[in-house]
Amino acid sequence: MHRAREELWREDEPSYNRTWDEIGTVLFSVINEMNARRAKFQLRKNTGPKEATYRVLMKYQRAKGIVDSLRWAIGTRDQRSPLEEGLGD
Repeated sequence: MHRAREELWREDEPSYNRTWDEIGTVLFSVINEMNARRAKFQLRKNTGPKEATYRVLMKYQRAKGIVDSLRWAIGTRDQRSPLEEGLGD
């Protein structure tokens, strides 16, 4: 009556074993990263080469997407679904 190992654990299925502290720590870290990227973008926008400006803008957008997704997943009030917000800022 033993289930096959593949039936007990699948990598693509969520495990739901994260604590609120872990989620909060990740969210705090990504918010800091997003803010740092935004500041770097503002600096590069005025002084840097175009390639570097675009690269830091993409990294900011990636961090913003993670922040929005985490806030939506944990149920932050007034946080719209990241899919409904569109791709622009």
